Amino acid sequence: IVLFSILVSLFERAYVLVHEDKMDRKQLRMWLSWEDFMREWCAREDFRNALPQLLHGEDPDFAAAISKIAEEINAEQLKSRSQ
Repeated sequence: IVLFSILVSLFERAYVLVHEDKMDRKQLRMWLSWEDFMREWCAREDFRNALPQLLHGEDPDFAAAISKIAEEINAEQLKSRSQ
């Protein structure tokens, strides 16, 4: 859980510093690389399961963004298992 806490802190920092509603090309490239990294970790069931606890007290916009990513990944995995 300590590793997950560190990752969430890094992801939140990247979100706060890089993510904006309107990003120029350079910002978008930076953000998409962070988002890819978040998706890789959200693909882990143990990380997804720990997220609610890890997001307590974090930036609300960041929490919503990573929760959405986790939900998308979970839905993709469930769909692929049922096929």
